Amino acid sequence: MKYLLLLPITIMILASCSKGNELQKSIYVRDSKNPELPAYSEWGYNTFGAYYDRQPFVSNDYEVPAKLIVADGSTSFFLTGQIGPYYNYCDANMTVTFILRNFAPNLYNQLILLNDSVIDLKNPLIEVKINIENTESEVKILNGKLEFKHARNLIVDTKPVGVILSGYFEFQAIVDTKPVTMSDGRFDVGVLRDNFYVMDEVD
Repeated sequence: MKYLLLLPITIMILASCSKGNELQKSIYVRDSKNPELPAYSEWGYNTFGAYYDRQPFVSNDYEVPAKLIVADGSTSFFLTGQIGPYYNYCDANMTVTFILRNFAPNLYNQLILLNDSVIDLKNPLIEVKINIENTESEVKILNGKLEFKHARNLIVDTKPVGVILSGYFEFQAIVDTKPVTMSDGRFDVGVLRDNFYVMDEVD
């Protein structure tokens, strides 16, 4: 009888883990007009893409596409992937980070405050960083924007388990003395407990 009681509990735990794993996976749907980039979506597909000059900068299947780290009164929004087509895993790793100062949510569900907001990347409270192959470059933004078109709760079995952030980004910048354009940027990422961090201050 004990074994019969344990079986439903085990199934429930496995189902819960399975749902969690499914929410972390990426679903890459190509853009019909720009097949080197993912199509814009708002379903938490865990993908992003843009052109870095003429090269695609896209998410892939082995890097966590998005992380948000809250520290020192700021939120850093990391997009990590590769330079080069989605199907080519030999290309250079790349991370673009948007640092939003004076925005420091304690819980991931507070990210819905970003819904329908457009952030001017020239604003002195905003910083953009670019890291390619573990080398961080100096970035001076000339113009650009980060748009959170939708920030909404992700509901599973009537319970909120995360937030879906979807939107667009683009900018022109001087990167290590070289002019660079990031264009046609789009993202659709799920923010769960696993990729949202609040860093406590250490004395």
